[in-house]
Amino acid sequence: MKIGFTTLACPKWDLDQVIARAKEYGYDGVDFRGLMGEMAVYKLPEFSTDISKTVARFAKAKLEVCGFSSGARLYEKDPAKLAGALGEVSQYARLCGFFHTPFIRVFGGALPPGPRDEAVADAVQTLETMAQIAAPAIIALEAHDDWVDSSLLAQAMRRVKARNTCVLWDVHHPFRMRGETPRQTWDNIGPYVRYTHVKDSRAMPDGQYQYTLPGEGDVPLAEMIALMKSGRYDGYLVAEWEKKWHPELAEPQIALPAFAAYLRRFAGSTP
Repeated sequence: MKIGFTTLACPKWDLDQVIARAKEYGYDGVDFRGLMGEMAVYKLPEFSTDISKTVARFAKAKLEVCGFSSGARLYEKDPAKLAGALGEVSQYARLCGFFHTPFIRVFGGALPPGPRDEAVADAVQTLETMAQIAAPAIIALEAHDDWVDSSLLAQAMRRVKARNTCVLWDVHHPFRMRGETPRQTWDNIGPYVRYTHVKDSRAMPDGQYQYTLPGEGDVPLAEMIALMKSGRYDGYLVAEWEKKWHPELAEPQIALPAFAAYLRRFAGSTP
């Protein structure tokens, strides 16, 4: 397995800092979820007019762009929002071609109350469309929002016909927000998992949770990664430290070395 991190961890770093620190801390790749305040990185010169220079900088550093984490959602009743989501996937598909990046993350989106079969069918139809737009890149549907229910993810994966689709297992969410055991989650989605986001937290007395550095919370990360290994998962373990959304969290120069050291223990290699 390889290790990476999303740029949510370092919202104030420019591209030079992202590359330099990724190398310094021993990461194999970077997943882009914004850069210097711009979430749609394809709008930036580094990923448009100057993209050839950016590709060369990653190659020189021997780093991969392991994923682009979009904000696109499968389930959108508003046609304008759906068109925007498809356009976003198209933009990231273009970047994947330059960087040979395998994965474009998407969300499932909030589903309406009541029977979900029709809504899931609509979401799967959009997933098929996104996969067609993204090919040969892979659309990775994250365990997030209403889709923290891993049985719902499995239902979607059983229905979708496009082969360039998979599940992104955010290992935190089904455990923390749904109360699933690692085994329950893996039994549901293990065959479809090709990408991961890793984070830790601890339960609080008020029923909420607090993000922690890896190994300092009560998310059973070691058990989760052991399940991946037993299932012959050999993809990325991607640290997702949500500094962008939670400014009170530790600075990236503290969190990212901690994640690198922790994940390397399981990845089975040294930088």
